[in-house]
Amino acid sequence: MMAVRGKQLSEASERVWLDGKGEPINIDRAWQKSDRRIALTRREQAMLAAAGMDGPEARWYVLRIENGMDKAVDKALEDANVEHCMLSLKLAAKRRGKRKHQKLEAVDVPAFPGYVFVKVVACPASWAGLQTIAGVVGPIGGGEYPAPVSANEITKLQAKIEKDPKAIAVLTNALLSGDKVMIDNGPFASFEAVVLMIGETDRIRVEASIFGRAVPIDLDLAQVTKLD
Repeated sequence: MMAVRGKQLSEASERVWLDGKGEPINIDRAWQKSDRRIALTRREQAMLAAAGMDGPEARWYVLRIENGMDKAVDKALEDANVEHCMLSLKLAAKRRGKRKHQKLEAVDVPAFPGYVFVKVVACPASWAGLQTIAGVVGPIGGGEYPAPVSANEITKLQAKIEKDPKAIAVLTNALLSGDKVMIDNGPFASFEAVVLMIGETDRIRVEASIFGRAVPIDLDLAQVTKLD
């Protein structure tokens, strides 16, 4: 009985594994390849974790994304705990066919397809980590001299594009009647003004001196910047 069992074990140890084409597989080499893949994955995870580090030097930057990869990158950044902002718009779904009573729900689409804002410390480790995500091209301005974006600009975009109540609240609380502001865009861009009244929504009334006359103007909160 012992001799038979020993023979079975010997046969098992000499067994050859075949691939899909019937060719023998080198088990040792296959394991080595798998181990290298695991090591690479851990390295990528460590690099991506570096991009998620927070600190006083972290600032907002614009990251370029490959076409059609916006949602996948958005989820990957969320899973990696990298602070980011992908602005979206709600669009009415298009009716298909002749179903007049078909219930349609609004769908979210990227407001700036191909771009996402990320808050990271600008260093080679951060950009290398972000580029381990499939679909990420890199920061605008390149990894050495990326162009930062102010947090206030992000908040304004959230208020203007997404009508985000939190962003609107931030802008509203930052302004008081009598504060001086700069009008950022529109026909009165670059004019200084004084806040007269802040509405209950995302509207504001200011007074600007235009051609020597005080003119009241109604604007969106996102159209002005408070002056120090």
